[in-house]
Amino acid sequence: MKMSSAVEQSLVVLVMLELQKGRAPVKSYLLSDRLQVSESYLKKTMRKLVVAGIVDAIASKEGGFKLARPIANITLLDVYQAIEGDGSFIHSTQLADRIFLNQKSDKPVEDVQEVLNVAITDVLTTFSEAEQDFKKRLKSYTIANLLQHVNVDEFGEIDWRQSIDKVDCKIKPNT
Repeated sequence: MKMSSAVEQSLVVLVMLELQKGRAPVKSYLLSDRLQVSESYLKKTMRKLVVAGIVDAIASKEGGFKLARPIANITLLDVYQAIEGDGSFIHSTQLADRIFLNQKSDKPVEDVQEVLNVAITDVLTTFSEAEQDFKKRLKSYTIANLLQHVNVDEFGEIDWRQSIDKVDCKIKPNT
C-alpha cells in the first residue's frame, strides 16, 4: 500500500487551521506557500476535504478554508478516506491463475485451480484483515489526539495569513 503525500499535507493543513488565530479562514495560496506545494495541487486536495465535510470553503474577500467541525470529531480515517477514497486497497489481478493454469503439468487443471484458490484466498484474507486493522486504528485516532501534547495557550495561536521572512524565520505582516 502506498499513501499519497496529500494525506500528510492534509493533516498538516488541519493542524494549521486548528491553530489559526481567531479561527479565521486561510486562503489556499497562503497554505500552499507554507507547504511549498503548487496552489492548484493544494486546491484539489482541499476540495476533497470540503466534499468530505472536514473543511469549509468560505468564498469571500476575507474567505478561505477553515475547519468544518471540531478536531475531536475528525479522525485519521476521515482524512485518509477523503484523500484516498473509501474503497478497499486490495485488488487481485488473477496473475497466479494466468501463470500457473497455463503451464503444462502432470496435475489436472482442477487440482491446480483448487490449490491456487486456497492460496489466493489465504493471501487475500490476510490482506483484508490487515486493511480492517489499519482502518480501525486510523478511526481511533483524531486530530485532537495529534495535538494532545500542544497547549495552545502556551504555544499560542498562529496567524498563517502573515508571511515568513525565510532568512531570519520571523513572522512579518503581509505588505
